[in-house]
Order: sequence, then C-alpha cells, then structure tokens
Amino acid sequence: MKITRYMGAFAVIAMLAACSTDDEQGTNTAANEVKITATVGGNSIFTRSNPLGTPEEQQYGFNENDAISVTTEGKTVIYKKTGEVWTPANSGEFLLWTGNAQTFKACYPEKADDKSTNNSFSAGYVSTDQSTDTKIAQSDYMTCIKNIEKAYIPSDRQLELYFERQTARIIVKASGFGDEFKDLNPTLSAVEVYSKLKVPAEEGDSYEAIQACKKEENGSNVFYALVSPGTGNDAEKFLKLTVTYNDSEGKPTQTRVLDVTGIPALEKAESYTYDVKIGKDKATIGNVSVTDWGKGDDITGGDAVTTTENAVLIIKNALAVGNTNIVINNLAANADISVFNAIREALSSASDGSIDLTVYGVEALPSSAFLNCKPLKVISLPDVKSIESVAFQDCIGLKTIWAPIVSSISDFAFADCPNLNSVTLGNISAAGIRIFDNVFTERVDLTLSKDQKVMTKKDIDAWQSDESEKYADSPDHVRVQFLGKKFQSIKCGSKIHKSTNI
Repeated sequence: MKITRYMGAFAVIAMLAACSTDDEQGTNTAANEVKITATVGGNSIFTRSNPLGTPEEQQYGFNENDAISVTTEGKTVIYKKTGEVWTPANSGEFLLWTGNAQTFKACYPEKADDKSTNNSFSAGYVSTDQSTDTKIAQSDYMTCIKNIEKAYIPSDRQLELYFERQTARIIVKASGFGDEFKDLNPTLSAVEVYSKLKVPAEEGDSYEAIQACKKEENGSNVFYALVSPGTGNDAEKFLKLTVTYNDSEGKPTQTRVLDVTGIPALEKAESYTYDVKIGKDKATIGNVSVTDWGKGDDITGGDAVTTTENAVLIIKNALAVGNTNIVINNLAANADISVFNAIREALSSASDGSIDLTVYGVEALPSSAFLNCKPLKVISLPDVKSIESVAFQDCIGLKTIWAPIVSSISDFAFADCPNLNSVTLGNISAAGIRIFDNVFTERVDLTLSKDQKVMTKKDIDAWQSDESEKYADSPDHVRVQFLGKKFQSIKCGSKIHKSTNI
C-alpha cells in the first residue's frame, strides 16, 4: 500500500518565498533545487546494484557513477551517483520545485550499449552482449514515476525515487548430462538467450540472441541474461547451449551446440531459473523455479523477511543522508520486542518528532514496541492487527498513527502522547483500559472502519464490541466519543461528526 505524506502549507510557502528572491537576483539558483535519492523497490540496505544476485543477496541500490534520467515540466536532467548523493551530471543543470503539482519520470540506465537507442521512461532496451557484470548491468532497465501534489512538496526538497525493474531475468544451468558424455567431463560453456530487445517489446520486433553472463557457482557454470518480458512463442528458439567436453586425449576441445525451442511467457521483475538436461542430440528443460527478483521475495517459498540487522541498516543509511521518511519492508509477522528494541535504538540519534516510519509485514505489535521513542512523528502500520500494551507510551513527538486494519488494542497503548492529533484504526473488537490516557483527545481526529460496532465496557479492565449496534449510527458517534473519550472529530466510513466545542 502506498501512503501519501502531508506537509504543512506554511513550510511550502516559506521554502518558495525564500528561494524567489535568490532566483531573481541570480545569486542562489539552487534554493529550490530538487534533491534526488534513488533505490530499487524501496529503501536501500546495500551499496551496489547487482542483477546477478541471489534472493538472499539481492541488491537494491546503485553503483558508484551510475546515471539516471529524470524529467519534469518538460525538462530532463541526468543525475550521477557520487558517494551517497545524486548530483547533476552537468554542473549547474538541475531540476526545480515549481511550487505546483509535478510529475517526475525517471529511467535507468541511459542506454544498454553503444548500439542501442537511448532509454526513456516509456521504452528501454537490453543488449545482445551481456557477457560481463558491467554489460549485464547496463541492460537492467528500470523506471519510476512520482506524482507530487502541491500540498505534499517535501520541506527538505528531497525527491525519493523508487525504481522498478522492467526486464525479466533468465538463469540457465545444467542439471545433468546424458550417458554419452560419461567420462568426457562435459561442461555447459556458453548460453545464448533469445529475446526481443525493446522493453516493452512490440508485436513486430524480431528475436535476437543475447550472450549470457557466465558465473561459476558451486563448481558449475551458471548463466544470466536480462530479457524483454512478454507472451510466449512456441515457434521461436529460446536457448542456444554450447557444451564443451574432452576429446580422445582427455582435452576439453570438443563442442556441441544444442537448441531449445519455445520462448515462455515472462513477466517483468521476475527471475526464472531453468535447469537443462543435456543429451547427445537434444537438450530439454527440467525444473523451472520463479522468484520475484525485483524485491527479493521467493514466490515458491514465501516472502523474504527483513532481519533485525537489515532493519537497523535501513534506518542508519536513511539517517546518514538526512532522510527522515523511512520504510521497512517485509518485517516478520511475529517480530518480537528484540526487533523493535533495535529499531528504537537505531532511531535514537534522530531529533524529537522528526521520523515518519512505515513498517510492513508485522501483524502483532508487541508490548513496549515504541515505548518512549521520542523521534517518532508518524507511524504507519498497514499490516498490524493487534497493538499490545504501552506500545507507544511516552512518544512525545508522535502526531499520527495509521493502523487501518488493527482490531485489538491493549492497555495504555497510546498513553502519554501529548502531541497526537490523528489516529486511524480498523474495526476494533477489543480494547484494554486507558488506551488514550493523558492524551488530549479533544484535539485528535479519529478514523474508524465503516464496520465498527459500538464499544461497551466488558468489565473494569476492558472494552468489547457490541455486534448488534453499528457505531456510525450510534449516539456515541454523534457525541464524538469512543472508548470513553471525546475526540475533535470521528469519521466512521463516510459519516463524520465533529465536536461542537471546537
């Protein structure tokens, strides 16, 4: 789920006002310059892009000196990665925040090789020569589109670009050789993969042979190629395999070339591993496995999980470049308190009330998860179903909680958060005591599920839902009350009531 962030109008006005005078005088043309950060599919926890990487090694960043093309308002600028920052390739040439709604379109790389047409946001190309690490990386065509509405212009002028892979990755390895190769030490020595070169390909485009990149893994050759995704074609050649084996003197001088016909249907950002069985006159595809290599998730074996160490690296890398909008993907559904202790510690160096944090994956937020986490300003928990006791107690900088599917909240979960002003919850069926203790709920806008039922006191220690009465139609909603507290406003489905005391 993509979550849009808000910024105060005053910050935008101040930023633009500050730069207008400088621009008129020509003394600081970069006052409203667009600052670029770029990763593949989300926050980077690695330092290099690597289209050859395994799911465990998946790389989400870019190489030093990589260049991306970014376009907005009819102007295109090439940005180059230098260290931890992206700078214009041509000094003095940069994009600007206009103060209006803007659409940014970006692509990587500029072109696949010297023979290829320049890549654009709408179309890219893969090279027929992907024989080395460098060459295959040049075929790793990625794009990004980012719409920024006027009200959401970042106060730090930082534009975060999350690139998505547009190619499919093919991996070929030999799973076995026929008896005719017995004692001849056969080796799969070269592979060509047939593909259209334009991404996305057009109907009339021809298929070309792509020289795959050879890597030695566990004593065997494995071949990688990036290809244009598309529908299958049973009549076209898919693979050309070259097998090298020993001659009568035991020297690896003999070769045999075998073809595999039938191009399979391929989807972008997915990796297909083909185990080929090689006989004297024929090669066949045995096992086929598929992974989502754009994000590093194993389709057949479940989603890859972000470890505690990687979560900490995500935070540290973001803070190192001044990024306070942090996303942690694929945290374990049952992540325990040790994970959140590490997250809190990693955030501790940030200023109070400065961090906008989104955590995907976790479903049960443990007790004390963000206890006394002063840097936290916004927390988004799209997958959380339950929040345990004192999970956010004493988060003095916390202003916004977004947990749209949470159904259970335990004692003192949001207690002692004096600056809280926006809370989004799901369909609450059970709640403990004093959830909003020492919170100025009269200043809080509360959003509930359209299916929310009226909450009644189960006993002195808890609340439970009354399944017979919809909250949206209840006197409690009219009175702007929930869990015994009065709010500034409460929205339930399409109905909203506001306090008359405002």
